Amino acid sequence: MKKRMKAIFIAVAIFCMAAAVLAYTRPLTIEQRYPALDLSQCTLIRGYFNDGTSVEATNFTIAPDDPHFDEMIKLFQSAVFKTRLRNIFPQGSKTHLYEDGDFKWFVMFQFEDVLFPNGDMGNGDMLHINNFFGDVDLFFDGKQVNCSVKNQEQWLKDVMSIIVQYPD
Repeated sequence: MKKRMKAIFIAVAIFCMAAAVLAYTRPLTIEQRYPALDLSQCTLIRGYFNDGTSVEATNFTIAPDDPHFDEMIKLFQSAVFKTRLRNIFPQGSKTHLYEDGDFKWFVMFQFEDVLFPNGDMGNGDMLHINNFFGDVDLFFDGKQVNCSVKNQEQWLKDVMSIIVQYPD
């Protein structure tokens, strides 16, 4: 009887752990993950990129009247971000040995008068998304989440193809 109870306990523990992992890593859009943010209310997109053609990063700004502004919003609205399990461990600094064709970008979405559930108002660059050579991090409300995106390689290239058209 003890062996059977132990086996049941182990099976239940494994099931609970699997359910927790699936819930933690479930794919979410930005607006599902951060309900206070409506990307269609973004007032400016800016950041920087490095495509390996120079040592320094290049700043970019995409205003609402720019032809690709809505396309950028749609790229980020339609992306589904899956939280990686490595978030449960402490994160150190990142390094990368550059290879031909590598690129990185950092995109900030600016908002005005965002009402948070606690009644506070937010303004400025509230959402940051960092592509560090294929490693994607979301930053919002002081928290960082490492994620992956469905069809990530193509999605990262699609974002890069737009931002390189708007150097400051």
